[in-house]
Amino acid sequence: MSAAAAGRKKLLTLGEVARRAGVSMATALRYKKLYQDRISSEGEGRRQRYSVAAVKEFKAFKNERSTKRRGKKKAAAQAAGTQAKGAAGAPSLLTLSSIGQQTGISYPTLQRYVRLFGDRIPHEGEGRKRRYHPDSVAVFRELRAESKPGRKPKAAPAAKSPARRKRKARAAAKPAAAAPKLLTLTAIGQQTGISGPTLQRYLKLYGDRIPHEGEGRRRRYHPEAVAVFREIRSRSKRGRKPKAKVAAAAKTPVRRKRKARAARVKRQPAAGSVEARLAALEAQVSLVLEKLDQPITITLNR
Repeated sequence: MSAAAAGRKKLLTLGEVARRAGVSMATALRYKKLYQDRISSEGEGRRQRYSVAAVKEFKAFKNERSTKRRGKKKAAAQAAGTQAKGAAGAPSLLTLSSIGQQTGISYPTLQRYVRLFGDRIPHEGEGRKRRYHPDSVAVFRELRAESKPGRKPKAAPAAKSPARRKRKARAAAKPAAAAPKLLTLTAIGQQTGISGPTLQRYLKLYGDRIPHEGEGRRRRYHPEAVAVFREIRSRSKRGRKPKAKVAAAAKTPVRRKRKARAARVKRQPAAGSVEARLAALEAQVSLVLEKLDQPITITLNR
């Protein structure tokens, strides 16, 4: 077998190609993605192998990339130098905040001037990137001098129409009428001496006779309602039945027994004392006597 055939048969992995070309494995992978059609290789994926000629190809890729980077750096340096030269000769632009500091005009007022007189103010850019030439400071001061600062004085309002004057005169005349003050149910109770539940009962029975306004908790009463409540109170039958009549009507044998038992319980002395024992014995004797007083029924079976 010839040496050329042996060289063709000998294939390299990507790691071996990267080591011989003097590049890192990450750079070799990037070259593989970028220049796949220019690389001498066989197979696909993980089984892809590279010929010895691929080492020179990777070195060529490295030189091309370094040349491109040097060209980009040089172009960027030239652009920066040009920009610096232009900045040195051109006047610096101002923001609206810096103009406010120089002129003493508030920021909202400056924005209003820009909105109304934007064509008179020298500037560059739009929106948030808008910047103003130094000459614009004099323009803003001129606009401030032309405008009428401050609000309208309160002493000189807009002309009042006849209809408006009439409405104001009518509104001023209403308090002079001195409308009667409405009363709550609590205030009426304080004036009449009638309890709250009694007043509520009168409302349920004679609500149509009592002058009021509103409903529910917002109900209020005219001062004339005080006289109406007093009249209803004078006509009603106040108080309960006399105690003597109630006692005479309610004295039944059962009630007398309950009262006697309650009196005995009240008279009971402290537990454990001699008096308590005597009271207990007396209660037992009274129970025995009550049972003896009851009739006894005897049934005889023949």
